[in-house]
Amino acid sequence: MAPKFSIVVPCHASRAWLRPCLDSVLGQSFTDFELIAVDDADPDGSGRILDEYAAADPRVRVLHLGENAGLGPARNVGLKECRGEYVLFLDADDTYSAGSLAAISNRIDDTDRPDIVMFDYERIFWDGRVLGSQRHEAYAREGAGVFTAAERPIFLTFLEVVWNKAYLRAFLTRHGFAFTSGFYEDAPWTYSTMLTAERIATLDRIVVYYRQHRTGGNIHATSGRRQWDIFDQYDRVHAFIQSDPELTGWRRFAFDRSLDHILAVLAKPERIDTDDRADFFHAAHAFAKRWKPDGYSTDRTARGFKRWLLIHDDYATYSTLKLSARMLQVPSPRKTVGKLLRRGKLDPNLVAYGSYSFRQYAGNPRAIYEKAAELAPHLRGVWVVDGGHLSAIPEGVEYVVAGSPAYEKLLGKATYFVSNTNWPRDLDKREGQIHLQTQHGTPLTTVRLPAEGQEELMRAVDRWDFNLSSNRYSSEIWERTYPAYFEELEYGYPRNDRLLTATLDDVRAIRAGFGYDDSHLVILYAPTSGDGLDPGQLALAAGRNARVLLPKAPVEDLMLAADVLVSDYSSITFDYANLDRPIVLHVDDEDRQSTYFDVTEFSPGVVARSADELFGVLRNGTFAAPEAAKHRQLFREKFCEFDDGHAAGRVVRRVFLGETDVPAIVPLADRTPAPSAYFVHNG
Repeated sequence: MAPKFSIVVPCHASRAWLRPCLDSVLGQSFTDFELIAVDDADPDGSGRILDEYAAADPRVRVLHLGENAGLGPARNVGLKECRGEYVLFLDADDTYSAGSLAAISNRIDDTDRPDIVMFDYERIFWDGRVLGSQRHEAYAREGAGVFTAAERPIFLTFLEVVWNKAYLRAFLTRHGFAFTSGFYEDAPWTYSTMLTAERIATLDRIVVYYRQHRTGGNIHATSGRRQWDIFDQYDRVHAFIQSDPELTGWRRFAFDRSLDHILAVLAKPERIDTDDRADFFHAAHAFAKRWKPDGYSTDRTARGFKRWLLIHDDYATYSTLKLSARMLQVPSPRKTVGKLLRRGKLDPNLVAYGSYSFRQYAGNPRAIYEKAAELAPHLRGVWVVDGGHLSAIPEGVEYVVAGSPAYEKLLGKATYFVSNTNWPRDLDKREGQIHLQTQHGTPLTTVRLPAEGQEELMRAVDRWDFNLSSNRYSSEIWERTYPAYFEELEYGYPRNDRLLTATLDDVRAIRAGFGYDDSHLVILYAPTSGDGLDPGQLALAAGRNARVLLPKAPVEDLMLAADVLVSDYSSITFDYANLDRPIVLHVDDEDRQSTYFDVTEFSPGVVARSADELFGVLRNGTFAAPEAAKHRQLFREKFCEFDDGHAAGRVVRRVFLGETDVPAIVPLADRTPAPSAYFVHNG
């Protein structure tokens, strides 16, 4: 039987928020629906996410387009496949509130199947702020019963969007409604459907959480000539109205609304570049001239005056008013002499490195530094180190002390900045400087932005030109948590290269440094909390020849030395999985942490719920059983996706050498992780 609802979700460049979107639909208490997802030739892997959901839930159908068609055509493709009684559209970065589909279904039944049911929404901002729609009170005040747009025109003064309505599919089919190409495609669809509908109902409920992107990530917030599409779309609106004599009374209403929308776009610098503003304004005047109703005059309000300027093509006055409305901010004088040094010419071969807030010579930055010495020897790498951690820098590695005059000079001359944490927030990034954020682990526990200082933090993130990722899962989290204009480098983590390239002799040499030989079962115990179990008890449970290592730098040596990892929510689990050696998760429900997914449901091995259970797993050897290996293989396929032993080389070639055609990722099946000395010795 046909479902009650068909929900069309077009996807393009939306992977960061796609899972929350799909989860909000599939988690509804009302289940009589189909979800038609349209992969609009998405370049960031959303199609794979859609296929994953379709394989897990028969209500999901995925349509893959061969080339990018745009939001309107993608919706049309989905619309043709709909079988439901009612059609809803949801953008891939928005979500439904709990219980919404049930409420819409009840409203449809209560109002005897109207052509359109319109519902409310809230704007959700990147920093957690929530803002209701400007006319939300209209639902309670004027939303009773069933009506036409002419009877209650206030409902056409809402934002022109398609996703705040449920449409009777027979109504759409009868009138042949379809979306147009280009930006602002919602406008002609909204006016034509709302003015045609004979029976409209409303639902006084927040159904959609409309995501407001910090970087203008939604489909309309892209600068460039595509913003000129707004004139074509409103040409269609006015042509539709003028084609029907019964709609004559809507001409002034639609004219005012279209001018207001155009003016709103013009006022946003992220949409209209400064150099294009006059051109856009004159195009708006030409539009106004085409459709100005006979006898039209502007009202005596600030909004009316702006319309008058457009109609009379008075850009000089408009631009003067915009300039005078801005608060001129005089730059504050530089506070330190060191910052004056930053005005010198950049050194194209100078790279500044930092790791763990200048406390270590380690991690991804170290691996990149050492690979750059091999592939790009013309580069000069200089490390920044905190004055209290000078011993961390090996002999022969050039460094400067954080905060010193040499440090200030480095910040002013370096072309490249490489770090796994943010550089100080007061750093003035100069034109031509390139920042690479390498990160330092796969995120499992939920990343919480500070309650205060979020904008300051995000200004630091804005300096990122590149962000390094070891798997697509991490990419989604980084792009969702740190909304900025960086390029995601899905190359793997350079620090993990050694886990794929080290030999058995390398492993034995590292173990010998700890005093272990092939007969020792070495356990790396790396809990996230400092008050874990007694290492002696772990060793005792695992047998006479068991030894326990605790986390310390360099962690790569510890992982290579260990034959089994015992951890909980630590990101080291994702790195260690590259070795394809046994992993045991000791997860106590009482100490459960907030995570992006339940790692016990998708674990890399055996899960122990108590200390006694952990000791038993180590004692009876089930941690190395074939069943545990099956779990580990699935875990590796998802989270060791790009770590193939060549990540550092790809980074150096892309960031420092400017190569875009970097070596491809070696498939998981073709990789040879560093072997475990214990398991080689014991077969």
